[in-house]
Order: sequence, then C-alpha cells, then structure tokens
Amino acid sequence: FQLNVGASFGRDHNNTQWFGNFTDGTGTTHYSFAHLEQRTSSMNVRLNYTMTPDLTLELYGQPFVSTGVYSDFRELSATPDADSYDARFQPYTPPPEEDRQFKVAELITNSVLRWEYRPGSTLFVVWQHGREGPGPNDRFRQSWMRDYRKLFDLHPDNTFLVKVAYWLSR
Repeated sequence: FQLNVGASFGRDHNNTQWFGNFTDGTGTTHYSFAHLEQRTSSMNVRLNYTMTPDLTLELYGQPFVSTGVYSDFRELSATPDADSYDARFQPYTPPPEEDRQFKVAELITNSVLRWEYRPGSTLFVVWQHGREGPGPNDRFRQSWMRDYRKLFDLHPDNTFLVKVAYWLSR
C-alpha cells in the first residue's frame, strides 16, 4: 500500500499574454495582448495497492482551479520588431463583450486494475473520470474550498477501457 498526497499553489504575472485577434468594421485585424494575473491551486492524490503479486489497483486524482484577470490591453504596433519594447505595442480597447477574466475548474481521475491471470498474460480495466467547468452562474471570486466542492456538480466525462494481453508460448 502506498499513498502520496500533494498540493500546489501558483501565481503567474504575464505582461505579454495574447488576448485575441479582433477584426473591426473596416476589416482591420487587431492582434491584442494584455497583462494577465493568474492564480492556480491544485491537489493530487495517488494510491497504489498491491493485493497480490498478480493483482494491483492504482488510483490517481487531481482537482485544480485556475483564475485569471486581464488588464492593460494593447495591440501590435506598425513596428512589432522595434528595438524598444514599448514601441512594439500601442493602446487598444477590446470589444466590450469580451471577457476580461476567466475561471477554469477541472477534476481528472484515473483508476487502473491490473490482473496477471497467468504468467505473461494480463487484463487491464481502466476508468478515466473528468469534470471541467466552471459551473453555471458561478461567482468569479469565491473560496477555493467552494470551487472544489462545486466540481462535483459539473457533468462528468467517463471513459472505460479493457485491455487483454495473452502470452503465446510453445
């Protein structure tokens, strides 16, 4: 039996995050960039259980939540390869309907049962489970505990796989 538990908290400041390409009424495309403040929190759990030398179970789960806020919008200038960094951009206001913040919540789990039913011949049963959000009517700023609890309200994606390997011998 082996159990590993971990947590991670990250914060990222990116001053040249691509924001989007927007075409105005005159047909001009604006290649926009922004400053991005992003925060990510995640946990992971891994459980390996050997029931017998021929039968094992492995479980892995990782929920995470990432939020970001865009600010200081600008677009490429007529001289994007200028020597001066500031000369590469010019002020820009993106369309008002564009979101200036985001929240992504996701849960990824894998379960693998391995049975060696005869020497060299193995049966694998795999279940992959995932949930991705945010959920409907989600508030942008709320506690990370609530974000993780709300992951279980999201619609799951389940994938099942069975693999059989048979050793041919003389």
